[in-house]
Amino acid sequence: MSEAKEKLDGVNSRLMGLFKADKQTMMAFNGLATAATRAGKISPAIKELTAVAIAAAKGCEDCIVYHAAAAKKHGASREELAEMLAVTVEMAGGPGAVYAAKALEIFDQLT
Repeated sequence: MSEAKEKLDGVNSRLMGLFKADKQTMMAFNGLATAATRAGKISPAIKELTAVAIAAAKGCEDCIVYHAAAAKKHGASREELAEMLAVTVEMAGGPGAVYAAKALEIFDQLT
């Protein structure tokens, strides 16, 4: 099992723990996430790539793992991610570059 897959399993496990502790809030959050990433004029893949870029800019590795997996599930390509991560670097500078590199590595591991 890849390191990224193990990290994804950990993220999902922690989220499930929070869901069990407070179903009402997490159901509402899930509804928000589902609505935000629904198909529309922008594809779910691009929306998830945007989430990866924001997660990298914010420095949230768990968020990177979660949204990189979702982007991949929706058919996003490595090339699309690399372009989106260029925006992360533009907007977040050096720290964004470090997390953007992590995002690309994680995406590559999620095969």
